[in-house]
Amino acid sequence: MTIGILGKKLGMTQLFQEDGTWVPVTVIQAGPCKVLQVKTREVSELPDEHRTAATNHGKKSGKNERPRRADGYYAVQLGFDDVPERNVNKPESGHAKKAGTTPKRFVRELRFDEKPELNAGDEVKAGVFNDIGWVDVTGTSKGHGFAGTIKRYGFARQSTTHGNSKSHRRLGGIGRTYSTMKGVPKGKKMPGHYGVEKVTVQSLKLVKVDEERNLLYVRGAVPGHRNSYVLVRKAAKRS
Repeated sequence: MTIGILGKKLGMTQLFQEDGTWVPVTVIQAGPCKVLQVKTREVSELPDEHRTAATNHGKKSGKNERPRRADGYYAVQLGFDDVPERNVNKPESGHAKKAGTTPKRFVRELRFDEKPELNAGDEVKAGVFNDIGWVDVTGTSKGHGFAGTIKRYGFARQSTTHGNSKSHRRLGGIGRTYSTMKGVPKGKKMPGHYGVEKVTVQSLKLVKVDEERNLLYVRGAVPGHRNSYVLVRKAAKRS
């Protein structure tokens, strides 16, 4: 079963352990999150009030309803951080009201291997990680704008002398014109936008869980800038 929660990166600090050593940690505001939707493999597993859906024939369709289709998999949709009603459209607002909550700014879905013991409207807090020792954190990396290959991929510089002029930080050859493979190969590393990508850091040690304030203290760095949204899950490669 997948254990996860949505949160916000607050920044980095340090904690002192019992033996006096200090540990660099990232503080994450983990929840509270609202369950917006529970997806199941079969329609019969849904509550009675969720087994039908309105027909989409415009405003004059009345109260006609149709049987709802099965999702085909188990999942829980979580929402974190309230957003004003005026900033969302009607489908998003109605989706939140169906779960008995307000619209959320950060919404993600967690897959489950078996039917989850959660219902729409339930709350998920940081306490779900009390017995977890290692976590995976997914976030959006910091943006660095347009960057060359030295900064973006760690390429080496070219020679500063020996006839090299104005090409010290350039890429060099990017293709070939002999043989059948002419032109630039697909996927060639070249200058471009650096950062703002989905990044997952695996197997970070969970140092401390503060249930009262819904805070997680994770050893090491987490992708993203301060106040950026992250997804914290139980580590896939560590127990």
